[in-house]
Formats: sequence, C-alpha cells, structure tokens
Amino acid sequence: MNALEASTSRPPVGRPLIISGDPLASLRCRGAAVSSNTALGRLLRESPRAVAELHEQEIALGIDVVRACTSATTTRALAPIGMAFRAAALTGTAVELATEAAGAAARRVAVAGILGHTACAPMVDRIAEDYAIHAARLAAAGCEILVACGFEPAQAASVSPAVARLARRAAVVNASATQLATWALVEIDGAGRTPDGEGFEEVARAALDSGADALLFEVASAELGLSVLRRLEGIAHEVQVGLLLSAEPSQGDAADGLAPAEVCDAWAASAMRLIEAGARMLGGGAGTTLAHLGALAKLLRTTQRASLLRRAL
Repeated sequence: MNALEASTSRPPVGRPLIISGDPLASLRCRGAAVSSNTALGRLLRESPRAVAELHEQEIALGIDVVRACTSATTTRALAPIGMAFRAAALTGTAVELATEAAGAAARRVAVAGILGHTACAPMVDRIAEDYAIHAARLAAAGCEILVACGFEPAQAASVSPAVARLARRAAVVNASATQLATWALVEIDGAGRTPDGEGFEEVARAALDSGADALLFEVASAELGLSVLRRLEGIAHEVQVGLLLSAEPSQGDAADGLAPAEVCDAWAASAMRLIEAGARMLGGGAGTTLAHLGALAKLLRTTQRASLLRRAL
C-alpha cells in the first residue's frame, strides 16, 4: 500500500504517514526572511530554489507527505504585495516544486496542497467562491491530497464563530468536490477547542459530514494529542486520525536560529508517544523545523519501530 492509498483507507498496522513540518519555521532557520504567508509568497516568486531545497531535505529525512506552500498563493494572501494577479501561476509553482522533489525520491512520496490558512480572510459572501477557485487550481496543478483548514488561528479568533466555522466547512466541501483525498486540519488549544470555541469532537463530526477522508489535529502537547486519539475512537473509527505536534515558541530562540538538540529530541520522543498510541499520521505543527523532523527520523531508525518508515512502494 502506498502513501496515497493509505491516506484514504484503513491504515496498515504499524505504518503511520509522516508529514512535513512548518515551512516558515524551517525557512527562517535557513536564513530566509519569511515571517508570514505573504513573505512566503514573495519567496516563491523570487527565490523558488529555497523552497525546493526545503522539500528535498524534508523528503531526505523520511517524510511520506510533503505539504506544498500553497497557503501563500491565494489571491488574498498575495494582494498585500501587489501580486494577486500571480495567484494561479504561483500556486502552480508551489505544487511543482513539491512534485519535483517528490518525484526525485526513490520511494513513494505524496504531495498535499493547503486549502486555507491565509491571514487575509475572504469576505463572508466570497468564502465558498474563493475556496472553490483555489481548490480547482490545486487539483489542476497536480496535488494528490488537499489539506482543508479554513482560517489561520489568529484570523479565526478575530471573526465571529459562525464565520470561522463556515470557512472550515467550505474548505472541506470544496476540497472534497475535486475528488482528491481530503484531510481536514484543525488547530485546537489546551482545552481541546478551536480558536472560535468549537470542541474538537464537534469539529470532527462536521468535517466527516462535509466529506473529509481523514482528520488532522494540530496540538501543542503530547497529552492533548493522546486525549484526542482516545476521545475520537468512537467517532472516527472508519477514517485516519493524525496529529501535527507543535513546538514551543522558545525552541527557535537559539543564536543560530535552531532549536537545541535536546529540545528537538524531547519533541521527537513526544511524537513517538503519539505514534505508539495509534496516530495514523504524524507531522510537525507550528514552530517545527528540519531539526525536529531529523530528531524524529533518528529516533525511528534507532528503535524497534524503524519499520514505521519502511518504503511505501
């Protein structure tokens, strides 16, 4: 079973999918001046090789799913720098960079496009239309998976709960309409709620009802991730549930921009707890870099669970 097939069927025992980390954090550690999706959109235009090298390094560390930087290529994300008219072209560029890196690997690597996660939210009456346009562009560019995630957490917290929830549903519905594998991604806080106050169990039900094939929850701690896995057993038993484990903001404060090795090792150990508890997909959340993924790859290679990253042919 290959990575893409595993993403939409009952997972094989002991074989979670490993997903790439936070591109902004990794690019900053590599010296790129990217503090937002708007800056990332400019980087895709002016220095695409920097993004290509990031994908290549992620794949070299053993990830199964590379996330193209398409949250930065929507019309509204590019508008602040006067490049809204380049949205379609830059979406194609972002997916092409990920696809070329995946195609050069000696194993099966799937490419996922991000639908949503822009800080510049569409007007309420344009949410469905904007997501439909971007979903169509992602499908045409060659994505195999669409990660549907609505607004960024800060944006979701600044609009009414009804609008934030509408955005999440619209992202899933429009992703599913492309007939591509659709993963619903939701960030939750320490209490297990979204920035707009919805509980993750309600979010899971709504996402599945809207057409999601798999559920991804971004969590700040292994304890929260374990709670999600335990409490969703009765809701999402027919689909994969995955987790993106975030890194603490202080982890990137080292003089060279890299988190200390012991901090990355601790993050990897927490990630392994989630794998052992049954997470079918595991990736890096906000703040994670290549150093975090490297620590996880090292841990997987040196434990009895090394087979978790066997080649997906």
